[in-house]
Amino acid sequence: MGPHPPVPVLSVSPYRAAQERLTQEIWCLNRGRLIRGDAFVDPFLDKLGEDERRCLTLLARIPPTLHPALLDIQARLLAAGRAFAYPATSFHCTIRGIYDYGKYTRVASDIREIGEILSRLIADLPPITLHFQGVNCTRSAIYVQGFYDQPTLGLFRHAIGESLARFHVAPLPTLDVDIDFAWVNLLRFAQTDAVALVGA
Repeated sequence: MGPHPPVPVLSVSPYRAAQERLTQEIWCLNRGRLIRGDAFVDPFLDKLGEDERRCLTLLARIPPTLHPALLDIQARLLAAGRAFAYPATSFHCTIRGIYDYGKYTRVASDIREIGEILSRLIADLPPITLHFQGVNCTRSAIYVQGFYDQPTLGLFRHAIGESLARFHVAPLPTLDVDIDFAWVNLLRFAQTDAVALVGA
């Protein structure tokens, strides 16, 4: 799996160009780790019924009209190697992690208040257009990249953190940059040898 060449466009915003450079760096970093056998395999992938971990996440579901294209990419990747495939009903973009696995301990009243705060923030959020382009990887998953032309989503993620600071929510991933992007997970690695998948 190589970073597929971007579809030619006349021009992109400086923000989107920065996103594309960032994701290329992520690809090079994580592919190198995977080739060295440094994939992370979730211990519950083959025993989902025993997984009692809980997290709290704000996400956006992917419209069913996009499912066939995502399933096609997923099938081509699975032809190259074994992995856990996300069902189409699970396709989503993570907007913001609120509580990570193992730290979902808030009482019902806190969760209700968090929901009310998020509802107010969402009501003020302008429309965001995502451009899905290319496939990338982490140490544990393969995903489709989503780009956008303005930092609206990144600012929204920071606003959530600020508005929920007193609830001690999960920090944003540290990228040491002032840009971010969206993603839709397609596969989770089922074995530490992921060379076939990242070479597909």
